[in-house]
Amino acid sequence: MSHVLILRPAAQAEELQQLLQQRAAQHKVPLRYEHASMLQIRGYDDPSHSLAQILATPWDGAMMVSVNAAQYFAAQAQAWAPNQAMPRCRWYAVGPTSARAIARVVKRPVSCPWRQHNSDALLALTELQNVAEQNWLVIRGRGGRELFAETLRARGAKVTHLEVYERVPTAPSAAQIRTWQQSVDTIMVSSAEQLGAFLAAVPRPALDWLARCTWVVASSRLQQLLPAAITKHVVVADSAASFAMVEAWQRALQSMKEA
Repeated sequence: MSHVLILRPAAQAEELQQLLQQRAAQHKVPLRYEHASMLQIRGYDDPSHSLAQILATPWDGAMMVSVNAAQYFAAQAQAWAPNQAMPRCRWYAVGPTSARAIARVVKRPVSCPWRQHNSDALLALTELQNVAEQNWLVIRGRGGRELFAETLRARGAKVTHLEVYERVPTAPSAAQIRTWQQSVDTIMVSSAEQLGAFLAAVPRPALDWLARCTWVVASSRLQQLLPAAITKHVVVADSAASFAMVEAWQRALQSMKEA
């Protein structure tokens, strides 16, 4: 495990790369790493909603799905409703990284699961069990995952989506994929969208390379999205947080040493 490919945008990969470097140095493990994003993130103006009206609505609870959601929501609020306050409601996130980003935007406390950082763990929180008749806001990317909203609706809540960004695939070149085949032996991914775009970009003859790689993924859901042919060496992190991904990488390293 000497060359790690991190499938994340540059801003989100930086912390993970630093932690990897520190952990490798502590254990005197030779390590190369690089990042690549299979998606370009850009702002999206949701035609279904007025942002001013969204900010003025008395929500019972609200959730932003990611750091990107927080950043693009903040940019839109500053551009289109600079004099309106953020909703004074209970705010939620799936993990501590996004919780910190959301708190900077809304200037209020943000709750997230303590150990596992995913939608299932968030939905298991005690205060989210009884939400009947409540009015909830979910801020996300265009066409995002429905699990959180669908579960709240099943529990009796009214849920409104505000979509503030969209993802545009940016496939790597054939030359770049050939270079990775010759050197990369570990792939780290924490996003289903990044994983899907990456697998779609890799030609079928490269599946043997993917099968030889060690995969560090952020959840069991991502593990299930991997083709059966490349699931031999997979380690599941506790969350998408950088420290959790590094802990999983170290577990994979230890397993290889013992083998």
